[in-house]
Amino acid sequence: MSRKNKNNNASTHKTIRRWHRWVGYTSLFFVLILSITGLILNRAEKFSLNQIMIQNDLISSLYSQPPSAPPVHFKAGDDWISWLEGRIYLSGNLIGQNSSPLVGAALLNDLIIAPTKDSLSLYLTDGSLVEIMDSSSLPGEITAIGHPTTDSILIETSNGIYKADAAFISWQKMSDTVALSPVLALQPPDQISEKIMQDFRGQGVTLSRLVLDLHSGHIMGSFGPYIMDLAALSLIFLGVTGLMQRKRSDKDRRKKK
Repeated sequence: MSRKNKNNNASTHKTIRRWHRWVGYTSLFFVLILSITGLILNRAEKFSLNQIMIQNDLISSLYSQPPSAPPVHFKAGDDWISWLEGRIYLSGNLIGQNSSPLVGAALLNDLIIAPTKDSLSLYLTDGSLVEIMDSSSLPGEITAIGHPTTDSILIETSNGIYKADAAFISWQKMSDTVALSPVLALQPPDQISEKIMQDFRGQGVTLSRLVLDLHSGHIMGSFGPYIMDLAALSLIFLGVTGLMQRKRSDKDRRKKK
């Protein structure tokens, strides 16, 4: 073999060695994830990983879309009425779904009144639904609800201010001189907000699902699987270049003998 060919071979092997080292260092973290999660998945059924729930704010946020708007909270007596993404909560407990945004809330004679612009829901203080009145039973589109008096409630509509009778069957229009003090949204205690957000995000994710998504890369978003594919390809590359270097090393050893 000529000196020129020897130099070319030496240069080629030097380049392969450099790339082997660089790819190894770069992909080490992802290769470790692939290896460790692969081992865990092989034992997933034995350790019942699909029955272990992970409840963590960071992990939950990875598996759920954030709400399109923050929750809205109103004070009704000693309780809190909240709305989030169509769900109605009483002191953090889910009591209604598929609801339009609330425009207020009030407590009257052990009835919790939760109006939207086109409906009015009545609940007992334990969260039991009594009735939902649709737009056909209302004097107009509701824009606000007033703080209750001892025996009545006022609502503000597109047609004026109305007073409900005790059974919420008929509505009496008030004179223009009557002013309504609207119930405004307030900030609830932290435990109420946290309970609502936990319900919105769900009850967590199984450990089996978490490990599988780590292994596949889906936990890193749409590009995650491609990153893990590159990590798998890097393993193949490291294996091939490692064999090439071993072959070269064996050849050099035989020449020395």
